[in-house]
Amino acid sequence: MAAEQDDDGGASALALRPNGLRANGPRDPAFLRAEAEIAEARERVALSVMKLEQEFNRAIDWREWVRRRPGRCLTVAFAVGLLLGRRH
Repeated sequence: MAAEQDDDGGASALALRPNGLRANGPRDPAFLRAEAEIAEARERVALSVMKLEQEFNRAIDWREWVRRRPGRCLTVAFAVGLLLGRRH
């Protein structure tokens, strides 16, 4: 696509890109708003990933399992001990 022309026939500062969209400069309020929204979205994603990692680590931590379900863990340990003891 061709660039827009000013009244004097020269190309304007806001030229059209090959995809037909205007090339807005970094001072454009819409551009700045979009950058701020992207930065906020990145922060939310980073926070979500961090929380997910913490939850995953807590879920696979055996000490957390024992802390939450001591009776069940003791029962499983006893059953495993019985099974291993019978094999020998």
